[in-house]
Amino acid sequence: HGPRDRWIQDEIEFGYIEAPHKGFPVVLDSPRDGNLKDFPIKQLLGPDFGYVTREPLFETVTSLDSFGNLEVSPPVTVNGKEYPLGRILIGSSFPLSGGRRMTKVVRDFLQAQQVQAPVELYSDWLTVGHVDEFMTFIPIPGKKEFRLLMASTSACYQLFREKQKAGHGEAVMFKGLGGMSSKRITINKILSNESLTQENQYFQRCLDWNRDILKRELALTEKDIIDLPALFKMDENHQARAFFPNMVNMIVLDKDLGIPKPFGPQVEEECCLETHVRGLLEPLGLACTFIDDISAYHKFLGEVHCGTNVRRKPFAFKWWHMVP
Repeated sequence: HGPRDRWIQDEIEFGYIEAPHKGFPVVLDSPRDGNLKDFPIKQLLGPDFGYVTREPLFETVTSLDSFGNLEVSPPVTVNGKEYPLGRILIGSSFPLSGGRRMTKVVRDFLQAQQVQAPVELYSDWLTVGHVDEFMTFIPIPGKKEFRLLMASTSACYQLFREKQKAGHGEAVMFKGLGGMSSKRITINKILSNESLTQENQYFQRCLDWNRDILKRELALTEKDIIDLPALFKMDENHQARAFFPNMVNMIVLDKDLGIPKPFGPQVEEECCLETHVRGLLEPLGLACTFIDDISAYHKFLGEVHCGTNVRRKPFAFKWWHMVP
Protein backbone atom coordinates (compact mmCIF):
# COMPACT_ATOMS: atom_id res chain seq x y z
CA HIS A 1 0.00 0.00 0.00
CA GLY A 2 1.12 3.51 -0.68
CA PRO A 3 2.90 5.47 1.98
CA ARG A 4 -0.08 7.62 2.86
CA ASP A 5 -3.09 5.38 2.53
CA ARG A 6 -4.33 3.78 5.69
CA TRP A 7 -8.01 3.49 4.84
CA ILE A 8 -8.29 -0.17 3.89
CA GLN A 9 -11.90 -0.26 5.12
CA ASP A 10 -12.80 2.40 2.55
CA GLU A 11 -11.08 0.87 -0.45
CA ILE A 12 -12.49 -2.64 -0.39
CA GLU A 13 -15.25 -4.72 1.09
CA PHE A 14 -15.10 -8.50 1.29
CA GLY A 15 -18.01 -10.53 0.01
CA TYR A 16 -18.36 -13.99 -1.40
CA ILE A 17 -19.78 -15.74 -4.39
CA GLU A 18 -21.45 -19.06 -3.91
CA ALA A 19 -23.03 -21.81 -5.95
CA PRO A 20 -24.18 -25.18 -4.64
CA HIS A 21 -20.91 -26.83 -5.67
CA LYS A 22 -18.39 -24.11 -4.81
CA GLY A 23 -17.94 -20.77 -3.11
CA PHE A 24 -15.07 -18.32 -2.81
CA PRO A 25 -14.40 -14.85 -1.46
CA VAL A 26 -14.78 -11.80 -3.68
CA VAL A 27 -13.29 -8.35 -3.23
CA LEU A 28 -15.63 -5.49 -4.06
CA ASP A 29 -13.31 -2.59 -4.81
CA SER A 30 -14.69 0.89 -4.24
CA PRO A 31 -14.43 3.65 -6.85
CA ARG A 32 -12.41 5.55 -4.22
CA ASP A 33 -8.94 5.07 -5.66
CA GLY A 34 -6.34 6.13 -3.14
CA ASN A 35 -2.80 4.79 -2.98
CA LEU A 36 -4.29 1.46 -1.96
CA LYS A 37 -5.93 1.12 -5.32
CA ASP A 38 -3.78 -1.74 -6.63
CA PHE A 39 -3.61 -3.47 -3.25
CA PRO A 40 -6.61 -5.80 -3.62
CA ILE A 41 -5.55 -7.09 -7.00
CA LYS A 42 -1.94 -7.77 -6.10
CA GLN A 43 -2.36 -8.96 -2.55
CA LEU A 44 -5.60 -10.88 -2.61
CA LEU A 45 -6.38 -12.32 -5.98
CA GLY A 46 -5.68 -15.96 -6.36
CA PRO A 47 -7.28 -18.79 -8.30
CA ASP A 48 -10.13 -18.81 -5.79
CA PHE A 49 -10.54 -15.12 -5.20
CA GLY A 50 -12.92 -12.97 -7.21
CA TYR A 51 -12.71 -9.27 -7.93
CA VAL A 52 -15.42 -6.84 -8.92
CA THR A 53 -15.51 -3.08 -9.14
CA ARG A 54 -17.94 -0.43 -10.35
CA GLU A 55 -16.71 2.96 -11.57
CA PRO A 56 -19.01 5.83 -12.57
CA LEU A 57 -18.60 7.28 -16.06
CA PHE A 58 -19.79 10.81 -15.44
CA GLU A 59 -20.51 11.21 -11.73
CA THR A 60 -17.83 12.47 -9.38
CA VAL A 61 -16.64 10.04 -6.76
CA THR A 62 -17.22 11.43 -3.24
CA SER A 63 -16.31 10.25 0.22
CA LEU A 64 -19.66 8.44 0.34
CA ASP A 65 -18.35 5.97 -2.26
CA SER A 66 -15.82 4.64 0.23
CA PHE A 67 -16.85 1.42 1.86
CA GLY A 68 -16.78 2.68 5.43
CA ASN A 69 -20.14 3.74 4.01
CA LEU A 70 -21.23 0.19 3.15
CA GLU A 71 -22.19 -2.23 5.89
CA VAL A 72 -24.57 -5.17 6.28
CA SER A 73 -26.98 -5.87 9.11
CA PRO A 74 -27.27 -9.26 10.82
CA PRO A 75 -30.17 -11.49 9.69
CA VAL A 76 -33.54 -9.86 10.44
CA THR A 77 -37.25 -10.46 9.90
CA VAL A 78 -39.25 -7.34 9.08
CA ASN A 79 -43.06 -7.47 9.03
CA GLY A 80 -42.98 -11.18 8.30
CA LYS A 81 -40.36 -10.79 5.53
CA GLU A 82 -37.16 -12.66 6.24
CA TYR A 83 -33.71 -11.36 5.40
CA PRO A 84 -31.57 -14.35 6.41
CA LEU A 85 -28.51 -12.65 4.91
CA GLY A 86 -29.22 -9.29 6.51
CA ARG A 87 -29.70 -6.01 4.67
CA ILE A 88 -27.12 -3.74 3.09
CA LEU A 89 -26.80 -0.32 4.75
CA ILE A 90 -25.43 2.65 2.84
CA GLY A 91 -25.18 6.27 3.86
CA SER A 92 -26.71 9.00 1.76
CA SER A 93 -27.90 12.58 1.93
CA PHE A 94 -31.09 13.87 3.46
CA PRO A 95 -33.95 13.20 1.00
CA LEU A 96 -34.21 15.99 -1.62
CA SER A 97 -31.31 17.98 -0.18
CA GLY A 98 -29.08 17.59 -3.22
CA GLY A 99 -26.27 16.42 -0.91
CA ARG A 100 -23.76 13.62 -1.49
CA ARG A 101 -24.91 10.11 -2.35
CA MET A 102 -23.13 6.89 -3.11
CA THR A 103 -22.55 6.76 -6.85
CA LYS A 104 -25.40 5.21 -8.81
CA VAL A 105 -23.41 2.37 -10.40
CA VAL A 106 -22.42 1.09 -6.97
CA ARG A 107 -25.97 1.51 -5.61
CA ASP A 108 -27.39 -0.33 -8.63
CA PHE A 109 -24.88 -3.16 -8.19
CA LEU A 110 -25.88 -3.54 -4.54
CA GLN A 111 -29.59 -3.38 -5.42
CA ALA A 112 -29.05 -6.09 -8.03
CA GLN A 113 -27.89 -8.55 -5.36
CA GLN A 114 -31.62 -8.87 -4.56
CA VAL A 115 -31.14 -10.92 -1.39
CA GLN A 116 -29.89 -8.12 0.90
CA ALA A 117 -32.29 -5.28 -0.01
CA PRO A 118 -30.35 -2.04 0.69
CA VAL A 119 -31.45 0.56 3.24
CA GLU A 120 -30.35 4.14 2.64
CA LEU A 121 -29.36 5.99 5.80
CA TYR A 122 -28.56 9.67 6.26
CA SER A 123 -24.79 10.14 6.69
CA ASP A 124 -24.16 13.39 4.82
CA TRP A 125 -24.32 15.38 8.10
CA LEU A 126 -20.82 14.06 8.87
CA THR A 127 -17.68 15.60 7.35
CA VAL A 128 -16.58 12.20 6.03
CA GLY A 129 -20.14 10.92 5.75
CA HIS A 130 -19.88 7.19 6.49
CA VAL A 131 -22.39 4.97 8.28
CA ASP A 132 -19.55 3.34 10.28
CA GLU A 133 -19.12 6.69 12.07
CA PHE A 134 -22.41 6.35 13.92
CA MET A 135 -23.40 2.68 14.06
CA THR A 136 -22.21 -0.90 14.26
CA PHE A 137 -23.61 -4.29 15.23
CA ILE A 138 -22.34 -6.59 17.94
CA PRO A 139 -23.21 -10.26 18.44
CA ILE A 140 -24.42 -11.45 21.83
CA PRO A 141 -22.14 -14.43 22.55
CA GLY A 142 -24.00 -17.72 22.81
CA LYS A 143 -27.29 -16.31 21.55
CA LYS A 144 -28.71 -15.80 18.10
CA GLU A 145 -29.09 -12.16 19.01
CA PHE A 146 -27.34 -8.93 18.26
CA ARG A 147 -27.42 -5.32 19.38
CA LEU A 148 -27.17 -2.18 17.32
CA LEU A 149 -24.66 0.26 18.80
CA MET A 150 -25.29 3.89 17.98
CA ALA A 151 -23.23 6.98 18.66
CA SER A 152 -25.19 9.29 20.93
CA THR A 153 -24.38 12.86 21.89
CA SER A 154 -27.23 12.97 24.39
CA ALA A 155 -25.76 9.91 26.18
CA CYS A 156 -22.46 11.79 26.41
CA TYR A 157 -24.02 14.93 27.86
CA GLN A 158 -26.03 12.84 30.30
CA LEU A 159 -22.89 11.02 31.51
CA PHE A 160 -20.90 14.27 31.82
CA ARG A 161 -23.74 15.94 33.76
CA GLU A 162 -23.89 12.98 36.16
CA LYS A 163 -20.13 13.22 36.73
CA GLN A 164 -20.38 16.98 37.24
CA LYS A 165 -23.15 16.50 39.83
CA ALA A 166 -20.97 13.95 41.63
CA GLY A 167 -18.27 16.60 41.96
CA HIS A 168 -16.02 15.61 39.03
CA GLY A 169 -16.52 18.74 36.93
CA GLU A 170 -12.78 19.43 36.82
CA ALA A 171 -11.97 15.98 35.39
CA VAL A 172 -9.65 16.51 32.42
CA MET A 173 -9.91 14.97 28.95
CA PHE A 174 -7.07 13.94 26.61
CA LYS A 175 -4.72 13.30 29.52
CA GLY A 176 -1.14 12.57 28.54
CA LEU A 177 -1.63 13.60 24.92
CA GLY A 178 0.82 16.49 24.82
CA GLY A 179 -0.72 19.22 22.70
CA MET A 180 -4.34 18.29 23.28
CA SER A 181 -4.05 17.88 27.04
CA SER A 182 -2.30 21.23 27.50
CA LYS A 183 -5.63 22.98 26.84
CA ARG A 184 -7.13 21.37 29.96
CA ILE A 185 -10.49 20.47 28.53
CA THR A 186 -12.69 19.60 31.50
CA ILE A 187 -16.25 18.37 31.94
CA ASN A 188 -17.21 21.85 33.24
CA LYS A 189 -15.76 23.49 30.12
CA ILE A 190 -17.62 21.18 27.77
CA LEU A 191 -20.93 21.57 29.58
CA SER A 192 -20.64 25.36 29.68
CA ASN A 193 -19.84 25.63 25.95
CA GLU A 194 -23.20 26.78 24.59
CA SER A 195 -22.41 26.47 20.87
CA LEU A 196 -20.97 22.96 21.30
CA THR A 197 -24.14 21.97 23.16
CA GLN A 198 -26.38 23.31 20.40
CA GLU A 199 -24.33 21.69 17.63
CA ASN A 200 -24.58 18.35 19.41
CA GLN A 201 -28.33 18.69 19.86
CA TYR A 202 -28.57 19.10 16.09
CA PHE A 203 -26.27 16.10 15.53
CA GLN A 204 -28.45 14.06 17.89
CA ARG A 205 -31.44 14.84 15.67
CA CYS A 206 -29.48 13.48 12.69
CA LEU A 207 -28.67 10.35 14.70
CA ASP A 208 -32.31 9.96 15.75
CA TRP A 209 -33.43 10.17 12.12
CA ASN A 210 -31.20 7.16 11.38
CA ARG A 211 -32.33 5.39 14.52
CA ASP A 212 -35.92 5.61 13.28
CA ILE A 213 -34.99 4.30 9.81
CA LEU A 214 -33.03 1.40 11.31
CA LYS A 215 -35.83 0.52 13.72
CA ARG A 216 -38.32 0.51 10.87
CA GLU A 217 -36.24 -1.24 8.20
CA LEU A 218 -34.65 -3.85 10.48
CA ALA A 219 -37.62 -4.26 12.85
CA LEU A 220 -35.62 -3.23 15.92
CA THR A 221 -36.99 -1.97 19.21
CA GLU A 222 -35.31 0.31 21.75
CA LYS A 223 -34.06 -2.68 23.73
CA ASP A 224 -32.05 -3.81 20.68
CA ILE A 225 -30.11 -0.55 20.68
CA ILE A 226 -27.24 0.52 22.94
CA ASP A 227 -26.15 4.17 22.99
CA LEU A 228 -22.42 4.88 23.08
CA PRO A 229 -21.44 8.38 24.20
CA ALA A 230 -20.02 10.52 21.39
CA LEU A 231 -19.38 14.22 20.84
CA PHE A 232 -18.97 15.97 17.52
CA LYS A 233 -17.89 19.43 16.55
CA MET A 234 -18.94 21.33 13.47
CA ASP A 235 -16.54 22.00 10.62
CA GLU A 236 -16.68 25.03 8.33
CA ASN A 237 -19.31 23.28 6.14
CA HIS A 238 -21.53 22.67 9.18
CA GLN A 239 -20.71 18.98 9.09
CA ALA A 240 -19.67 16.82 12.03
CA ARG A 241 -16.30 15.46 13.01
CA ALA A 242 -15.60 13.54 16.21
CA PHE A 243 -14.52 15.65 19.20
CA PHE A 244 -12.88 12.67 20.90
CA PRO A 245 -12.18 9.27 19.27
CA ASN A 246 -15.51 7.85 18.19
CA MET A 247 -15.99 4.56 20.02
CA VAL A 248 -18.68 3.21 17.71
CA ASN A 249 -16.07 3.00 14.92
CA MET A 250 -14.79 -0.21 16.49
CA ILE A 251 -13.75 -3.53 15.06
CA VAL A 252 -15.86 -6.51 16.06
CA LEU A 253 -14.14 -9.90 16.14
CA ASP A 254 -16.65 -12.29 17.61
CA LYS A 255 -16.58 -11.61 21.38
CA ASP A 256 -13.68 -9.18 21.16
CA LEU A 257 -14.21 -5.51 20.49
CA GLY A 258 -11.31 -3.26 19.50
CA ILE A 259 -12.62 0.17 20.49
CA PRO A 260 -11.00 3.55 19.78
CA LYS A 261 -9.61 4.83 23.10
CA PRO A 262 -11.66 7.96 23.85
CA PHE A 263 -9.26 9.72 26.26
CA GLY A 264 -12.30 10.89 28.20
CA PRO A 265 -12.38 12.76 31.51
CA GLN A 266 -10.31 11.02 34.21
CA VAL A 267 -12.52 10.26 37.19
CA GLU A 268 -10.73 8.51 40.06
CA GLU A 269 -7.79 7.61 37.81
CA GLU A 270 -10.03 6.04 35.16
CA CYS A 271 -11.47 7.31 31.91
CA CYS A 272 -15.18 7.66 32.66
CA LEU A 273 -16.11 6.96 29.02
CA GLU A 274 -14.24 3.64 29.03
CA THR A 275 -15.78 2.67 32.37
CA HIS A 276 -19.25 3.53 31.09
CA VAL A 277 -18.87 1.53 27.86
CA ARG A 278 -17.40 -1.48 29.67
CA GLY A 279 -20.43 -1.36 31.96
CA LEU A 280 -22.73 -1.52 28.92
CA LEU A 281 -20.92 -4.22 26.93
CA GLU A 282 -19.06 -6.53 29.30
CA PRO A 283 -22.26 -7.87 30.97
CA LEU A 284 -23.24 -9.14 27.49
CA GLY A 285 -20.11 -11.33 27.43
CA LEU A 286 -18.00 -9.05 25.23
CA ALA A 287 -14.37 -8.18 25.90
CA CYS A 288 -13.47 -4.51 25.34
CA THR A 289 -9.94 -3.50 24.37
CA PHE A 290 -9.42 0.24 23.98
CA ILE A 291 -6.91 1.08 21.27
CA ASP A 292 -5.07 4.39 21.07
CA ASP A 293 -5.66 5.49 17.49
CA ILE A 294 -5.30 9.25 17.99
CA SER A 295 -2.08 9.79 16.08
CA ALA A 296 -2.63 7.12 13.44
CA TYR A 297 -6.30 7.64 12.54
CA HIS A 298 -8.37 10.01 14.64
CA LYS A 299 -6.56 13.19 13.69
CA PHE A 300 -7.11 12.20 10.05
CA LEU A 301 -10.85 11.86 10.79
CA GLY A 302 -11.13 8.09 11.09
CA GLU A 303 -10.86 5.45 13.78
CA VAL A 304 -9.97 1.78 14.15
CA HIS A 305 -12.67 0.34 11.89
CA CYS A 306 -11.52 2.54 9.01
CA GLY A 307 -8.02 1.08 9.17
CA THR A 308 -8.99 -2.57 9.33
CA ASN A 309 -10.82 -5.07 7.24
CA VAL A 310 -12.20 -8.40 8.26
CA ARG A 311 -13.09 -11.23 5.95
CA ARG A 312 -16.25 -12.71 7.40
CA LYS A 313 -17.27 -16.34 7.39
CA PRO A 314 -20.00 -16.84 4.78
CA PHE A 315 -23.52 -17.26 6.13
CA ALA A 316 -24.55 -20.88 6.62
CA PHE A 317 -27.79 -19.92 4.88
CA LYS A 318 -27.62 -20.35 1.10
CA TRP A 319 -28.80 -17.28 -0.77
CA TRP A 320 -30.66 -19.31 -3.42
CA HIS A 321 -33.08 -20.54 -0.75
CA MET A 322 -34.32 -17.02 -0.29
CA VAL A 323 -37.27 -15.31 -1.95
CA PRO A 324 -36.19 -11.70 -2.61
